[in-house]
Formats: sequence, structure tokens, C-alpha cells
Amino acid sequence: MSTYYCHECAFINGTLRLPPHGDRLTDNRYKLEKYRKHTDPSSSSYYKTVFTDVTSESYQKHIVTAVASGYVQVDTQNRVNIVWVGSETTGIALKGGNFIGNMSAVKVVYHSNTNKIHGYPIAVSELKLTTCMQCGKTIPY
Repeated sequence: MSTYYCHECAFINGTLRLPPHGDRLTDNRYKLEKYRKHTDPSSSSYYKTVFTDVTSESYQKHIVTAVASGYVQVDTQNRVNIVWVGSETTGIALKGGNFIGNMSAVKVVYHSNTNKIHGYPIAVSELKLTTCMQCGKTIPY
């Protein structure tokens, strides 16, 4: 079962760290592949999500915003993920090249790893209402 922290508590308890200074989001093969995967709406037989604005500036903005404002999920494998719920559509879901639905949240994984940090749009319906493990604040907010 995952553990959740609001942004403030995660920062105070050290779970949430600032992204590496000066880190570019496409400066190695792994991150470039993740960027392409989530910005290229090309046909695919599997499920994937794609940002609606595919510019590198927009991709970076979504990741920085998530880290600056999102809440933290520590999953069952002790990976720290950041989720930010937007007030607008962040992306779309595709399966077999067909549109499935709008996404309005962003998930950032490997947020403190300069070699793997990346993000992708997710559906708000994938999120569950929970509380911060430290202060009890409702998440997502």
C-alpha cells in the first residue's frame, strides 16, 4: 500500500527534494525516450498518455510545476513519485492510436535522479482521495 504526504510535509520530512539543479529533461537516451513517448501521439497498440502541448518548454513546465506544487506518493517499492492535479487538460490517453480520454494530472517519477527524471499525464480518475500520513490533510487537494 502506498503512503502519501502533502507537499509541505514531504518537503519538511525530506521525502520531497528539489529536482537536480541544471538538470535537462532530455540530456540522455533514457530521458529522451520518455520525452518522445509522452509527446509523440503516433499510433501505438498499447495504452499510453501524451501531453497536449508537446514542446520541450511545456514538458519542463509540467514537471517543474508538479515538483513545486504536487503531493508525494511513496509506493510499495519505496519509489517516491510526485502527483500534481491541474486545473486544465494536461494530456490525452491513446490505445491502438485511438483517443480514449483527457488527462488532467501529471505524475513525475525519479524526481531526484538526474538520469531518469520524467513525467507523464494521468487521469484524475486514477487517483484516490486519501490523507497525508504526517498531518492528515486531504490529498489530492
